[in-house]
Amino acid sequence: MGDQVTTNQLMTVLEAMHSDIKAVYEGHTALSQQIVDLRTELKEDIALVDTKVMGLARRVDQVEASLSERIDHVEERLSRKLEGVRAELVEHRENSEMHRAAPKRRTLKKVA
Repeated sequence: MGDQVTTNQLMTVLEAMHSDIKAVYEGHTALSQQIVDLRTELKEDIALVDTKVMGLARRVDQVEASLSERIDHVEERLSRKLEGVRAELVEHRENSEMHRAAPKRRTLKKVA
């Protein structure tokens, strides 16, 4: 009779297993709820970040447009200034070349 399990022993083992299974179930349920809560928080945080990124993208577009406009304005001003300098240089060259003496011509000696 040493190898036989009594009903009381079997009931004791089943009660222990039942309490262990119940503890695992409760832990699983708590973890499952935490995962759901975390997913909800993450979705809200992601939505907030998306909103901020879109706002920053609009600001970057505005800054880009403003800088492009400024660069175009600077290019126009520099082009006008360069045209003025170019005209002054052409005039200066024309005036200075008029006063320059004609270059002397040298006669080449023949070498025998």
